Amino acid sequence: MTYETFKQELGNYLVQQQELMLTPDMLYFYDDGYTPEDDYGLQLVRETNIKYHKTESDTLIGDFLVISEKDEFSQTCRFYLKYLYDEWQKNGWDAVVDIVKQNIEMVKKIEQTGILDMLYDYEAIKDHLIIRPLNFTDRRYDLKDAIYKRIGDIVLVLYLIASDENINNQHNVISVKVKREIFEYWNVDEEETWQAALLNTNIMSPPRLYVKLKDLMDPPYEKGAFMALNPDVTSFGMYDVPTLTTTSQMNGAIALFYPGVMEKIAQMAGDKDYYVAFTSIHDVKIHVKGSIAPIEVLRNIKGVNKAFPKDEILSRKVYLYEREKKELIMLEL
Repeated sequence: MTYETFKQELGNYLVQQQELMLTPDMLYFYDDGYTPEDDYGLQLVRETNIKYHKTESDTLIGDFLVISEKDEFSQTCRFYLKYLYDEWQKNGWDAVVDIVKQNIEMVKKIEQTGILDMLYDYEAIKDHLIIRPLNFTDRRYDLKDAIYKRIGDIVLVLYLIASDENINNQHNVISVKVKREIFEYWNVDEEETWQAALLNTNIMSPPRLYVKLKDLMDPPYEKGAFMALNPDVTSFGMYDVPTLTTTSQMNGAIALFYPGVMEKIAQMAGDKDYYVAFTSIHDVKIHVKGSIAPIEVLRNIKGVNKAFPKDEILSRKVYLYEREKKELIMLEL
């Protein structure tokens, strides 16, 4: 089947799948080069081009399917048709249906929480705000309308938790970036909002420091709770390479930016400066200054990054925490 034939048959095939519960009026097909005149269409095209092609343009790049039950494209499912076609070529119609189904279920889950209906009410949603770490270089186009703080090649981004579930011992969180227009509507102090979100993140995912690699394997909750009263770990040696993360070990690199964490690690290292290697968005490796040359840390980071998907890379740089100045500095090596 050619790509053009696939485009023609896709809509009818999806409607025929009873599990998807789709009707023809819920499917919107947009061809490459489409330039809308209405505000909703322009927003859709701009966001789609940035998300899929890292390009700002009011003219759609590529063919897309949008599934929506309403004309306002605030909560929709978008599908790049070339991607769906490639999946069809590799794995058939079942793969295409699975992709569409998963996206529809995620959107419905978000809608069922009702959290998006409260977007403009800061008091109602402030306890649902969190901070996530991302790589600035790779995500700069996604951050145009976001609220974030940049530290070297890392950005800490303000997110809203849309869904938070524990299913079969797995912690599943769906979050969406807070757009600047929403933040400005709240009319609240940015630093106050930031601190509240950081506290929420800390409560949801407390920090953990695991001195040995084996400690990372399904540890009990209290293991590595170095910021707690009477912790089980109070120090580490010059040549130890502890891993900093969170209890969930998801997006765990944010733990370094919790209040007091950098200072506490310096104390545990014997009141020494230390190098920070962000080995992914999920964790951080600590190297006491003097135990290893920073260029070797950089080589390790490059090697680890090659093994991770691009979305999980947090940094390509080495950082130094200076204890006396209480500063985290990106090194140019």
